[in-house]
Amino acid sequence: MEREIQRLSWTKMKNMVPSKTDIVLVPIGTMEAHGCAALGTDNFIPTAIAESQAERMNAMIAPTLNYGITKSLYRYPGSMSIKPEHFRAFVSDIIDSLVDIGFKYIFIVNGHGGNNSALKQACYEKHTEHRVHIAAVHWWELVDDLTKEHFGEAGGHAGNNETACVQAIDPALADKEEFSKDMGFHMKGGADIYPVPGTILLYVENEGYPTFDIEQSKEYLKKMSDVVGDFMLDILTRWKNANLM
Repeated sequence: MEREIQRLSWTKMKNMVPSKTDIVLVPIGTMEAHGCAALGTDNFIPTAIAESQAERMNAMIAPTLNYGITKSLYRYPGSMSIKPEHFRAFVSDIIDSLVDIGFKYIFIVNGHGGNNSALKQACYEKHTEHRVHIAAVHWWELVDDLTKEHFGEAGGHAGNNETACVQAIDPALADKEEFSKDMGFHMKGGADIYPVPGTILLYVENEGYPTFDIEQSKEYLKKMSDVVGDFMLDILTRWKNANLM
């Protein structure tokens, strides 16, 4: 069964939602510098998660929202940003449309930390307005333990975890020849920096650099997607068991 909404005709959608499914996954990211990985890293990863988990959740996949709230890395060429109030309003309109189509369970699969606050507000507002079941899932936070176990150290922005994911999706999305440890910057509390002086952001000093091991990367993407999928499926099951009106 075709899961991508944009690939279906309106008549097929009419026959599918909500009679065959009322669940939708919405990948959201941004355009942002990611060390030696692609600017669209935060878009490719949530899209891959949605594609890998839609069948087991019996969910449809909405088109990826490729623009988000980019702050500290905005000055690096290719990075793009949407004003937070515009982003929140746009996401809210997307949710309105999905509810009107007939979806009752909405999972936003978020790929970018700068979106978190706006997504939290939009989801809460639309939950109270429509009484729709909705969750914004931030994949890298959910798999922190997996990342440490798989790579033997903490992850980082454009580090081992993100670079592995895009390399597994398409090896051309990460260029080892461009990599330099000089791209790394250890993020510490106590300062807000614009632009941040590095495009690989390490949350533990000297931990989280990309490994460029393709087999390790493929294994990580599969494990990570399944962990996120398990979490979403658990939420969905509990929502349905609660039978809230």
